[in-house]
Amino acid sequence: MIQTGSGSTRERILVEASRLFASRGYHGTSTRDIAQVVGIRQPSLYNHFSSKESILATLLDADLVRATGRVDKVLAMEGPAAARLHAYLQADIAAVLTLSYDVRGLYNDVVLELPELRTQAQRRSAIHDGTARLVAQGVESGDLDVDLDPEFVQHAITGLLLEAVRQRGSQPAGGSEERALAIADFVLRATLAVPSDLPRIRAVAGSLVAALDPGVAGQSLLAPGQAH
Repeated sequence: MIQTGSGSTRERILVEASRLFASRGYHGTSTRDIAQVVGIRQPSLYNHFSSKESILATLLDADLVRATGRVDKVLAMEGPAAARLHAYLQADIAAVLTLSYDVRGLYNDVVLELPELRTQAQRRSAIHDGTARLVAQGVESGDLDVDLDPEFVQHAITGLLLEAVRQRGSQPAGGSEERALAIADFVLRATLAVPSDLPRIRAVAGSLVAALDPGVAGQSLLAPGQAH
């Protein structure tokens, strides 16, 4: 729930900016547009964010910082690579689908080439590289089909995630965990060396999900005292 005060104004800026980025595009949205929707004057917006780029960077980091942590954790875990991949997909997709802002307009390759977003682009690349490494571990162990191209699988996973985000729309909805589980099942069914192993892999994955920070549902976009 949004509370009164400076912090809530900052959060409203983030939420409304994400909606405008989704509907108009990043380059089609100005800080004046964002301020107008929030109901504040444009100079007041700059009390919270130094630029439009800093708004986008904050929105991206609300997902990317946690996501890089999940990748690092799952790569360091013990256990079958296929089960770790399934657990990672469940946790990562559920986290994105329960974010309190509109993700649809954020992951634009052209926008992520902006110099101001270099850190966010590097984080996203690290997530993609980590996902491909996890798939490669599965191929090497024999859990996954030996003919798989890990980078191709990573791109396919990204495509499935973006489609799930598109279907979610502008608001988090119920059933996110079920949707994440269905996507994880789909990916593993398509990549396992022995597809009939899926029930066993899913059972092992279930014990790993909680350790991967499965999302930000119900959490503010802001850490206490966070400021630009």
